[in-house]
Amino acid sequence: MSKRVTMDVDGAAINMVTGASKERVDLVVRQVNDMINLVKSKDRSLSSNMAYRYAMIYLSDQIVELKEMLENPEGGYSDEMTMELKREIAKLKEDTLQWEARIAQLQELLLEKNQQIQELKSLR
Repeated sequence: MSKRVTMDVDGAAINMVTGASKERVDLVVRQVNDMINLVKSKDRSLSSNMAYRYAMIYLSDQIVELKEMLENPEGGYSDEMTMELKREIAKLKEDTLQWEARIAQLQELLLEKNQQIQELKSLR
């Protein structure tokens, strides 16, 4: 059964509906935060939005790699392993879409704040 969960990703509270267990949600959040922190540590001048984009590219690269493994008939994967990889690909796609939606929300918020700043500056 799906439930609403709040996750803390890079200091931001993100609400999502998921059927995943708490342990899985915690694992995903931990991996996402680790990836964002790794990207930020490599280039401290990156904005959070850019760090999120790099993290999404990394996740997408993982999806492509898993697809290539599934499509390679010589990989010797059992049906059970193939199904697990397909589930993981679906989950990574869902995560990527949710990150894209979050970035769009943040960009809208940034535009609003910039407009407010410009309005305040014009009142001076």
